[in-house]
Amino acid sequence: MSDWRVTGLEADVGRFHLGPVDLALPPGRTVAILGRSGAGKTTLLRALAGFVPVRRGRIVRDGVDVTAWYPEERRLGYVPQGLGLFPHRTVARNVSYALDLAEAPDRKPRTAELLARFRLTALADRYPARLSGGEAQRTALARALAADPELLVWDEPWQALDVEARADLGEILHELRSEAPIPLVVVTHDPALAFSVADRFVVLTGGHVEVDRDAAGLIDAPPDAFTARFVGFENVMDPAALAAAVPGPFASFLDSVRGDGGLAFSVPVVAPGAPGAGRFEGTVRAARPTPDGLALELRIDGLVVRLRLPAVPGNRAPQVGDAVRFDLDAATIHPLGPPRGGAA
Repeated sequence: MSDWRVTGLEADVGRFHLGPVDLALPPGRTVAILGRSGAGKTTLLRALAGFVPVRRGRIVRDGVDVTAWYPEERRLGYVPQGLGLFPHRTVARNVSYALDLAEAPDRKPRTAELLARFRLTALADRYPARLSGGEAQRTALARALAADPELLVWDEPWQALDVEARADLGEILHELRSEAPIPLVVVTHDPALAFSVADRFVVLTGGHVEVDRDAAGLIDAPPDAFTARFVGFENVMDPAALAAAVPGPFASFLDSVRGDGGLAFSVPVVAPGAPGAGRFEGTVRAARPTPDGLALELRIDGLVVRLRLPAVPGNRAPQVGDAVRFDLDAATIHPLGPPRGGAA
């Protein structure tokens, strides 16, 4: 299995500049690329694959600089957004495409093996227009793996898939990691996929690497509101939301602990049977039953805060319009970005 290193990679697409980006991709490593729309995620994948020229930096495979190599020379499998299946080729002929180009002598048994592995044998003669989203994803992955790539890059694997197809594809990814431990670089907006397969997380902002961390580091110190929401914080307030707050005790408290990028905190738990206790008071604007109790949304000082009230048999649950008090420990708040007015 190959070891890939990306050092100081920079690329331009129109007026957009990507980089510099550094990536370590040893065998079996999976890196999730995160970021808002327009951050440069797809540009990075296309630069790795050779479809976008590299302006500066190096892409090295097993000590060999492949930066200037053509895409077909890199031993890299690329699954783009939209999948790029050939509409005029059947599933079998899509899967065999790279093998046909190389006139591989074993292309028929190799294609049959991949069709069976990805549960596509019964669909071999079907055209892409007649495939479900999950079937099309499996076809695209089988095609990418047909030429035994040494690196796989995948842009939005779970895009437009239903719950069942997502679970199916997730199992395939886990099998892929155990059976063929090649490096994988995946762009995704789906936290469930990212945290189930990735060892490392790279967050891009405006073409630059904002953070490069493992899962624990990303959760402990999310750099911005986008990342905080991605890792699961339900209470995320960016500078615009905080600026729109109405002056009051709660808004004042948050302003004293926020960072330049705002703040994030986990869902506070209201003491069972004591929704009238706490420093801060808000008005219920929504209440939703969950297996863990009642999920509440409060309006307070012009802000929306999400809380949880454990279920207690016999207690009256707060209703929309009720006043609920709660506490918030400053130690549980994650300032986003550098401290206000300070250095990172």
